[in-house]
Amino acid sequence: MQPAKSLPCFDAGSEYCPCILAGLGKCISCSMLQGKDTCDCGWNGVCVLAEFVRTGKQARPGREQVTAQVTRLTPLARPQADYKAYLAEIAVPSKLARWCTLPGSFVLLRPEGTREAFNVPISVMETSQHSIKIAVECRGPKTTALEQALLKHRKVVVTGPFWSGLQGYTQLASLAHGNTLVIAKGMAQAAVPPIARYVRARGGNVKTLIGPGTLGVVFIDGILERLGAGFEHMPRTEDRNLGRISDEITTRSYDLLVSAGSKLQHQAILNLLDTISEGDNPVPRFVWVSHLTMVCAEGICGSCLLAGFRGCKARFDESFEVHLLH
Repeated sequence: MQPAKSLPCFDAGSEYCPCILAGLGKCISCSMLQGKDTCDCGWNGVCVLAEFVRTGKQARPGREQVTAQVTRLTPLARPQADYKAYLAEIAVPSKLARWCTLPGSFVLLRPEGTREAFNVPISVMETSQHSIKIAVECRGPKTTALEQALLKHRKVVVTGPFWSGLQGYTQLASLAHGNTLVIAKGMAQAAVPPIARYVRARGGNVKTLIGPGTLGVVFIDGILERLGAGFEHMPRTEDRNLGRISDEITTRSYDLLVSAGSKLQHQAILNLLDTISEGDNPVPRFVWVSHLTMVCAEGICGSCLLAGFRGCKARFDESFEVHLLH
């Protein structure tokens, strides 16, 4: 199926809309602001074009950047010492913490005193009234610089909130009251607790099959236990646990399947669902934790492009599954 000419935007209707893309003729959702003559947005909220005109054709300010104190830092005990990983709690304004409760929320972190080129997108695992909890693995130059800031200075610059860390949000919203299966591996585990909390708060059931992935550590089981969400550890197998996942899908009734992992994992699970459906077996709807490269998280740099759309802003649906396979 060919993608629509425009797509819903994660920021549409928020205090960040219209954003700078509107003024540049690159709005995600408004075809008129893309230079077209007709409207084909399908957006049923506040008209982005009308808001752009009302604001004097000026973009609204982007996310606020705040310097935040690291209140707790816990190293993750990994089986190999080739790099470090941490759980960190960061004190942030209550408004930021409140808006980071949504599934798919993430923030940009960088060391104090560095340029925005050092921003690292990191999923928010948990929130309290004045803090967020994140997990970070420190491997490349940006995350190594962030590690030094976490360890030595205990201060980081936080930009957020962003909400595009989970694609297929409408499916989650409509099916959260049912049965949800989550496949999570490696660092993508960090995106799972908000999903589990969302499902449980709406009376749904959630089970997570967790693998250590390249990180080598499972670190969300305690959170899932507190939420009353079922989980099972997956050992490393030659088929990358696809047999176990297939058994789970075919022997139980799930309304929704969430893939939290790499692009390769998304591809493998989509292929598995296709195989299962060929046998006339019902398959759950598919939702995925974003594997896209995000640098600016505002749709400006283009690192997040998927099928010609800016993935850090656009809300993709299942018609884009084919593009995940290429």
